[in-house]
Amino acid sequence: MSLLATYAILMGIILAPLYAVMVLAPGLAMRGLRSFPRSRVMGGVLSVIGFAWAGWLMHQTPMGRFEQYRYLLYALLPLICILINILNSELLAPRALGGIMMLVPAPLLSAARWHPSPWRYLVIVMAYILVIKGVALILSPYIFRRGGERIVKTEALCRAWGGFGMAVAILLIVLGITVY
Repeated sequence: MSLLATYAILMGIILAPLYAVMVLAPGLAMRGLRSFPRSRVMGGVLSVIGFAWAGWLMHQTPMGRFEQYRYLLYALLPLICILINILNSELLAPRALGGIMMLVPAPLLSAARWHPSPWRYLVIVMAYILVIKGVALILSPYIFRRGGERIVKTEALCRAWGGFGMAVAILLIVLGITVY
């Protein structure tokens, strides 16, 4: 199994339950999407995940002339994460989600770069969409609330978007098993 197959299956497994809630329990999904932007718990959890991932990527990346500052940056990462959770807790959840959305494409693009299948372009396009959405969420976290309000305006619309998301998640899993 290639690395691209692993990532595609993993993305499908992560996305499928999120969209399944939208299909099976739209009321719960609607409440969750409306309360997510102001959730301090989700903001804290996602920011810790994002900073840990950034630290791991920093560990993997050659830093050139800044190599001498690597251990200082390792020491500063937890402090920065704590300070952001304390001082910038307003709409931290969508911002942290945007940060994670900007980190996800790095391994996806690396795995898809030399894969021979033309279906790899689906993952590449999804990666760039994630980057654009991540940047937008970091710069303007209100976009999450406005977009969420459009998606969950009615239960039928919530179910329709959930069905679309489930189809994409299943497609990723199937592609990961059969093509990649």
